[in-house]
Amino acid sequence: MIPTNVIPIQDIQYSKLCGVCPLCNKTDGFVNLGKEHWFICRDHETKWFVGINLFEGWQNQTVAEAQSIERMLDGYKEITPLKNMLEEQVQRSIAHH
Repeated sequence: MIPTNVIPIQDIQYSKLCGVCPLCNKTDGFVNLGKEHWFICRDHETKWFVGINLFEGWQNQTVAEAQSIERMLDGYKEITPLKNMLEEQVQRSIAHH
């Protein structure tokens, strides 16, 4: 079962703070795994951890929902997200010098 409870993030500020997939510069939002919050990119099956108890909703998660999310995240690759395009440009510039 693929979790349908991915919480989309519309606010660009969250993307700047929590990051985006380095392969496509986007995020599908986040999932709660207990108190943990993981942002994901479904297209590239990537995930990145953003913190504990930052967002609401995890308290109402059922055991079945947590197990479903855990199975999904097990198949995703943990990556370091881009925080914004400027950060990426600076990192590339430093790497080439």
